[in-house]
Amino acid sequence: MGRLRACIAIAGVTFFAISSVVISSVQAQTVPADAITLKSSTELVLIPTVVNDKSGAHISGLRKEEFALKQDGKPHPIAIFEEVKTDSAPVHRSEGEHGTFSNFQTGGSDYHRLNIIVLDFLNTPPGDQANARNELLKFLAEAAESGGPMCLLALSRRGLTLIHDFTDDPKLLAAAVRQVESNKAPLIHDQIVATDHPPVTDLASAIVTQLIREQLQSEALLASTEAKDTALLTVQALQQIAKAFRGMPGRKSLIWASAGFPFSLSSPSYLMCEPACPVHQRDEIQGSYDNLWKMMNDAQIAIYSVDLRAADSGVNMTGGGVRPSDIGDAQFDTDAQAQWKRQDTDSALQLFAENTGGKAFLGGGNLAQSFRQATQDDSSYYMIGYYVPRGSTKPGWHQVSVTVGRKGAHARYRNGFYLSRDTSPTSARQDVQLALSSPLDFVGVPVSVTWSGKDAGKSAGKVRVRFDLVMPPSFASVDESDQNHMVVDIAAVARNLNGDVVAELSQRVETHLKPDGLEQIRHNGMTYRNGLQLPPGEYIVRFVVRDSLGNRMGSVAAPVKVSP
Repeated sequence: MGRLRACIAIAGVTFFAISSVVISSVQAQTVPADAITLKSSTELVLIPTVVNDKSGAHISGLRKEEFALKQDGKPHPIAIFEEVKTDSAPVHRSEGEHGTFSNFQTGGSDYHRLNIIVLDFLNTPPGDQANARNELLKFLAEAAESGGPMCLLALSRRGLTLIHDFTDDPKLLAAAVRQVESNKAPLIHDQIVATDHPPVTDLASAIVTQLIREQLQSEALLASTEAKDTALLTVQALQQIAKAFRGMPGRKSLIWASAGFPFSLSSPSYLMCEPACPVHQRDEIQGSYDNLWKMMNDAQIAIYSVDLRAADSGVNMTGGGVRPSDIGDAQFDTDAQAQWKRQDTDSALQLFAENTGGKAFLGGGNLAQSFRQATQDDSSYYMIGYYVPRGSTKPGWHQVSVTVGRKGAHARYRNGFYLSRDTSPTSARQDVQLALSSPLDFVGVPVSVTWSGKDAGKSAGKVRVRFDLVMPPSFASVDESDQNHMVVDIAAVARNLNGDVVAELSQRVETHLKPDGLEQIRHNGMTYRNGLQLPPGEYIVRFVVRDSLGNRMGSVAAPVKVSP
């Protein structure tokens, strides 16, 4: 760290001779990246609120005095109020123009209309996947151009995949959808199939029944474990989306096209699943869901759940399988479980929508219309904010309600917020790894990269490929009360075309800026220079910049080819 500080000090001496702060590193240094703790006595809660009339049209011109806000049933004064009118200006990035690669650049106003469509192949049976693709194609065929940028993602067992980046041309998305293949891998087995067996009439039958019960319990335990793993993979994908778009202001719509969430949290599921679902598993998933809702709310992303299940799915799943009278245990009444499962999935899809301010489209009917309605909420809305005193507010989930004193007005908003027990940001290591593994560019910190040259590598058969990572003015938070303290984490990972990691680096830039250095950061930004040791081949390198004090991240991917 002493050597790094010296580099910064030297840059500070020459600030006025260059256009930005330049930090060079001869080789990658791995520095422990514990997050900086920021204490706060209050927390700002922002609630994007969609207000429509009976016909579904936005009501404009409402005043702050016409809104009433309550937390846990108690009135709270509104501290921030704004009517937001979004624009449909395209978002774009530099993908090699003039040798530069960058994350999002936006035009127009600060508030953009963004629709993120996710096809959930992980939790959706293949038959419903095919129907979803057909209905999405129908919607895209009818969608008008310039209706607002849309991107298309897919979730499978391999994780989140970017099918097509943001575009205002639905035809390009439709072409990408046609290239997406259904997930042929077996999904979670949420049904129990049993062979015929004799009724319980004698001792031999009782023994057979006990063996069946033990087998079903074993299968239920396996299904529960698979469900937990799938739930965590689903949560991780949604976390990547929340973190990626947190830096872009305003309300964003996430159209979650899925057959449901893989792990239920409702009370009946405990009875259905015990003893296959241990308490610690439920607690872990509950904590993951709570954290996910908080991240979605921090990013102002509203989830629109589009139910992909066929209208008759989940009924008679076993074809007459095991009946309660067969084994004397309601836990394995598969017909009852099928009916409960459908109701529980409805509740889960509704819960994720309500907790983020979106809407659930249930029943699996007219999916094209559901996609259409889900993309129309962000043209205009109201941003309402109030401050929560941490000292007098218990950690956990808190209910929020917004009412509008205008006849015929209907308000839709997220129904609560999660106040965490820990006020510190997530660890730098977790944040950076999430960004490095994501197919999305994170936009919390604007960043661009250029390849600046090649040198002989340190080992035979490798080349050192140099790069310049450029951050714009005021890209990082500076704690002026702590001698202009600034902490920036930088990481890069190079993968070959098979996705294998070939090279990586990580470094923490931590310094107390001198006055002239602070001015340069504010007005000219910073350039970070380093290199990667790569053998001949073609690679995709993802770069991540994390503002540790501000808990924001930016990332960008750049291809590079190394000749023998």
